[in-house]
Parts: sequence; C-alpha cells; structure tokens
Amino acid sequence: MSTQIIAGLLKARDDMLGELLAMRDQCASIYNDIEALDRVLDVLGYDGPPLEERQPRQHRLVIFARNELRQFLLRELRKGEALSSRDLAERICCEEGKDISDQRMVLDVTRRVSKAMGLLQDRKVVKGEKDRMGRYAWRLA
Repeated sequence: MSTQIIAGLLKARDDMLGELLAMRDQCASIYNDIEALDRVLDVLGYDGPPLEERQPRQHRLVIFARNELRQFLLRELRKGEALSSRDLAERICCEEGKDISDQRMVLDVTRRVSKAMGLLQDRKVVKGEKDRMGRYAWRLA
C-alpha cells in the first residue's frame, strides 16, 4: 500500500517539476517577445518614458517572519565559520527547502542577507572582512 502511495507522490512531483520547467520556458519566451517589441518601438521612433519604467512591479517574495532572518544569521555565525552573504543565503534556502539553482531567488535572498548584515555591522554585532576573493566574510564581533 505505502509503495503505491510513494509511487503516486513521486509521479505527482515529477509532473509538477515538468510544469515548472514549462512555465520557465514560457516566461523566457515572453521576455524575448517583450525585448522584440521594445526593439520595434525603438525603430518606430518611440520617445516616451523609458520602457523599463512601464514594467509591472513584481511582488516581493516573503520568506522570513519578523526577526527570523537576523536570528538565523546570528545562529549560523555562532558556529564559528566566517561566511559570505551568498553562503548564508544558500544555507537559508537549503534550510527552507528552496531550490538553490533558482538564481533570482538566491540573488534576492543574498541582497536581504547583505542588508541585514550591514545593519548588524552598524550595531557592532558582526564584522565583515574581505576574503581572498574580495567578498565580505562575516564573523561575530
């Protein structure tokens, strides 16, 4: 009985991943179409407001509850290892069960981590030092 349930869940998961890939392909196609329309508008002499300003605003991805990000960051840094904002973002994504191959999401989380770390640095809770690759490696102060 449980093997049938597992097989059914695996099939549903595979179907969802297939849908996700199809949606990504559709998004890429739509972006290409928008770029083509922008080029045509340029050729036709469009001189209105910049087209970038006409893009619909994307909804912010809400991942963290109040103070949850800061608590996570401090907990990770207490382990003693110096970590970059990107490293911390990837750890957050893994803990939340998110796909770290989703570049947009990881970049969004990295920006939030960097901002949070800057605020913690202003409060003298953490300090950032450049590592050999020129990235900030964060440690507890």
